[in-house]
Amino acid sequence: MRSSNDKSNISSRIIKIAVISVFLGIFISLSSVSIGRGLQLAIKDKLYSLSPDIIISSYENNSRGIASEKINNFEFINNEIKASFPDLQYENTIEKPTLISKNNSFETVIFRGVNNEHNFNNFNNFIIGPITLTKLSKNEIIISKSLSDKLEIEVGQNLNLYFQVDNNQRIPNIRSYIITHIFDTDFPDFDNNYIIGNLESLQNIYKWNKNDYASIEIYVDDKSNISAIEKSLSSLKSFKNNNLSINTIQSKYDNIFSWISIFDFNIILITTLMILVAIISVIISLFILIFERIKMIGIMTSMGSTNKTLSKIFLYQGIEIILKGMIPANILFLIISIIQNRYGLIKLSPDDYYVESIPFILEPFYIISLNIIFITISFIFLSITFVSITKLTPRLNINS
Repeated sequence: MRSSNDKSNISSRIIKIAVISVFLGIFISLSSVSIGRGLQLAIKDKLYSLSPDIIISSYENNSRGIASEKINNFEFINNEIKASFPDLQYENTIEKPTLISKNNSFETVIFRGVNNEHNFNNFNNFIIGPITLTKLSKNEIIISKSLSDKLEIEVGQNLNLYFQVDNNQRIPNIRSYIITHIFDTDFPDFDNNYIIGNLESLQNIYKWNKNDYASIEIYVDDKSNISAIEKSLSSLKSFKNNNLSINTIQSKYDNIFSWISIFDFNIILITTLMILVAIISVIISLFILIFERIKMIGIMTSMGSTNKTLSKIFLYQGIEIILKGMIPANILFLIISIIQNRYGLIKLSPDDYYVESIPFILEPFYIISLNIIFITISFIFLSITFVSITKLTPRLNINS
């Protein structure tokens, strides 16, 4: 027969395993929600900094993938849109393909022309170096770090760009630009394909008038309204009569938005599994403790203890196990989150995740809600378990 010390050691080990299970369940659940939400917000913030929320251009532009062709009846269209939505922010741009030369070989990139009023505040987060970007003159451009490394060129140096103005043109137009800044967005599709400059330069090269543009870009403060505004814009008279195309940031980066939307399912799945594993571990440990203490339960019952009293004893023990795992898990989660956000010790591949390190987002609502949900579900499961056990204990007492 086992001694009381052996039973006590077994009980102690079982309780430790249950505490560790709760600790891991809470810590992994908090981390998965924090990292998942952090990645979603970080990637979305980058996309919103790189691209307008809504882009209006011609169908011809849409087929080529860039806003390079002139919009007909621009002033009429622009005035109708602004009259219909006066509270939105607007910008007119031009995008043209251009060639860059390296080792006698040419590579096509997109020259994105912006006006003098373009707001670079958000984009300055991607600028390398201490000098803030405010505006670009006609002979200035900014390029990505990936293009800078490929071309072996630095800030302050000149870069020749080649423009094919006419399809019948044998020799392209050559323009020399000064590189004023270098940026790094961690989005390879953007960094490898875009150069940013002044749109007046493009208007001059292609002999466009100063009121000729290839796109109307719209910025929406409340991103949840993008789809509704897109539908309203599509119903305007100017859209039906001028063969216009309208695209949103979600459709432009559909693959990225689809990818990060999967995070929600993964977060729910991981959190649910971790909570269930932790609760089951606590219940199993309490079951074992109860069966080890059947004789004690029998003695207490014979002395007048009710099932309700017995249930409370083990319920309190279950809550104690949960708190012993939950409190350290929350503390460790907060410590790791703060350290990671400050120093970025855990790195990620920007080519795969679009960020350089794991982002932890500390949202009190999600942290408190997750803890409350865990405690509530645990209490419900423990209560059901103890009701079932109290029905069994009289029989077990007799057999013992």
